Amino acid sequence: MLNDREARRGLDELRAELVHARNSAEGRTVQPLLYDLVLLMDRVERHLERDGGFAGSVAAELLTILEKYGMTRIPVAPGSFNPAVQEAVGAVAALSPEQNGGVAEVVRHGYRMQERIVRPQQVRVFTAQ
Repeated sequence: MLNDREARRGLDELRAELVHARNSAEGRTVQPLLYDLVLLMDRVERHLERDGGFAGSVAAELLTILEKYGMTRIPVAPGSFNPAVQEAVGAVAALSPEQNGGVAEVVRHGYRMQERIVRPQQVRVFTAQ
């Protein structure tokens, strides 16, 4: 009886390791393609103001494809600059001391795959004058 439980537990552990290995291999294989889709998303999003209908539809479809393969957009969170998920690519003069160090604008969305940052969110940060 004890050996049966140990054997089942061993099989369960092997299955979990196999699933993890398969997911890791798939991630390494599709990740370059997903990153290229992120770059395509950037180009499409630049056209949203001029052609919101079609460009918006394509952007939504691209985001669905990215999410299907485990790539998620880093949420836009108001508040202070977070170097763990954001990259400062510019500065904007703060109008008040409270704004200093806060995110003024998201320039390009960031993406992660599981817990790994694929591309940080690129932002402009408020700075004191």
